[in-house]
Amino acid sequence: MLIFIFLGLVVVLAFVTIFFVHHRKAQEEKRIQFERLVRELEQQAKRVEPLLTRLRPHLLPYDLRAALAERWIRILHNRRDLGDKSEAFQAHLQEAEQLVSEIKSTSQPQVQRIADNKQGQEALNLLKNVQYLIMKEYRENKISEAKGQEYLTSLRHAATQVVVEMNLSQAEQQLETKKYRAAMIYYQNILKELKKYRGTDQAQFRDVYNDVRATLDRIKPLAQQELSQGPNLLADGMQAEEEEDAFQSDIQRAVIAGKERARQSRG
Repeated sequence: MLIFIFLGLVVVLAFVTIFFVHHRKAQEEKRIQFERLVRELEQQAKRVEPLLTRLRPHLLPYDLRAALAERWIRILHNRRDLGDKSEAFQAHLQEAEQLVSEIKSTSQPQVQRIADNKQGQEALNLLKNVQYLIMKEYRENKISEAKGQEYLTSLRHAATQVVVEMNLSQAEQQLETKKYRAAMIYYQNILKELKKYRGTDQAQFRDVYNDVRATLDRIKPLAQQELSQGPNLLADGMQAEEEEDAFQSDIQRAVIAGKERARQSRG
């Protein structure tokens, strides 16, 4: 009888041991799975966060910036719902919710102009990351083709705006020290960038184009005076300016031709 009792205790002990080992293994696997999912969500959030915290808000249209904010906070909420209760994450989530609220309530953010090449290059890199996310959303059928094209057009304008602001800031720095020839080079860079819109609607940058041309006309005599005191560094710039005159004429001719074709089609 004692033998049966002893054997029963051994069996029970074996089952208890197996249960605890299995339970511990399951808990460990659950912990590893949790940490893996947290890392994945953390990486996803880190790809979106700089597009809202480091990319100047005036470069993106409101609806695109709001969409990025929604994507970011959705990832963080998924991490919260997964069960991440760490103090650091909870504090970060609170700050993120505050920032997203501010983004959604501000349709016309304050312009923070690009000041130099370093800032300009960072902005262009961030815009490329926005483009990557848009293409990913489109491939996953999360946005329509029309909306995707709209966003990509906005990014193209934003990239041009970065180049414009970068060169404007540097041109103004040169003007402060009365280095008119150097300033003209930066203004010419702006006009060169606007060549990308040859034959297309220029409304987005028409005021910029006119302002730059007016400034060039104003400082050209000063640059020529500076030129007489040093080597000829303006030849290329002057030639580029003449090409921009032809560029503006091409735009005007394209608009007139387009209107004429429209009248003929209606007739």
